Amino acid sequence: MVTALLVAGCSSNGDGGSTEPATSSSAAPATSETTTSAVSSTAAASGPGPDADLVTTTFPVDLDRALAVTDQTVPGGTVTKIELEYERSDNAWVYKIDTQVGTEQRELRIDARSGQVIRDDRDQESDNPVAVDPRRLTPLDAAARATDLVPGSVASWSLEFDDGRQRYSFDIRTGNGTEDVDVDVDTGIATRD
Repeated sequence: MVTALLVAGCSSNGDGGSTEPATSSSAAPATSETTTSAVSSTAAASGPGPDADLVTTTFPVDLDRALAVTDQTVPGGTVTKIELEYERSDNAWVYKIDTQVGTEQRELRIDARSGQVIRDDRDQESDNPVAVDPRRLTPLDAAARATDLVPGSVASWSLEFDDGRQRYSFDIRTGNGTEDVDVDVDTGIATRD
């Protein structure tokens, strides 16, 4: 069985659902310090290239590990958005994970090969973060629904709340370019964006 990056970090309770959102377990005050780590271009370049299909590609760092790095970097945060995409500027596949403590929103970019935080951006948001939960519908299950609607290879994905609904967004490469497909987490229905 091919274990894809999309599913590698997502576990479920067996019935396709979970009652726990992606949140950190402990609280700590936010700081104004920005952490940046360098990633070796050679190390990043030795992994999958920008045209990898995320349904069939695996990385050393799965989603669970990326979420653990997020929890270690921002204890007590509420994860509000998760993305996986190829960053040309870093020459690497990265998880972009938004997490919020109070009104401080932080976007961590975590290298999918090394687990290093390669960027930590900060912003101010409202004090009502809504947690996403990749275990309710795993990225791999959502990708299967998206590629059933639009056959092709998955170039990137994100999970966030949009208009009060938790949904995945996929960029799918087809013979005619790239198409955007959304998958509603509650209904499992895929729609063209």
